[in-house]
Amino acid sequence: MKLNVKFLLDFGVTSSSIYRLLITRPSIICSTDLKKVLEEIKELGFGPSSYKFVTALLAKRVIAKSQWDAKIDALKSWGCSEDQIFNAFKKQPNIMLRSADKLNVVMHFWIKQLGWDPLLLLSAPDLFGFSIEKRLIPRASVVQYILSKGLMKKDASLITPFCLTDELFLQRFSFCYPLSGDAVLRKSFSVEYKFEEKGSGDFLMLAYPLHLQLFSKKVLMLLF
Repeated sequence: MKLNVKFLLDFGVTSSSIYRLLITRPSIICSTDLKKVLEEIKELGFGPSSYKFVTALLAKRVIAKSQWDAKIDALKSWGCSEDQIFNAFKKQPNIMLRSADKLNVVMHFWIKQLGWDPLLLLSAPDLFGFSIEKRLIPRASVVQYILSKGLMKKDASLITPFCLTDELFLQRFSFCYPLSGDAVLRKSFSVEYKFEEKGSGDFLMLAYPLHLQLFSKKVLMLLF
């Protein structure tokens, strides 16, 4: 094992990554074909000193070929090509450490329930690691609500809300709301709104009394 550890260091793998292997899969370090495997991972485009290198190494060594193929087939069944799947793997090799069932569940939710582009999801493979119930569904509900009210910026990413920490998510999507405001009717079917905002963030949530009042049916009927 000592010789293989030295070889890993000479190959460019960091000591922290080697420690990770020792804790999770020491059998990889003890393998007789270690050099061959490392070269294969490097040829895939992963730098030995990167954190992703060891993740890709784990994925390639731990997952049986039948399981690997099942995951590829699962993603392809949702319209993803092998090149697109490979690019997702290069971006975040953890995607292949997820079960085929988890990949299908997330894809089904994203495409069938949200109606969003599967390639957009594949461009952010980290999302496959999040909990459906605790992260994806609650945050998707917020994003859908914002979209339905036309409050989302044109250049805003659909991916960002899912990747933010809980604290940042609340700051950006809940803490920015109107304290006061007025609506000016300048011409038919046209209303200009001016708000004094509280908090930082890109969006105004409609869960606050003033905002609900401004966008209520009664107010809109009076305006139009």
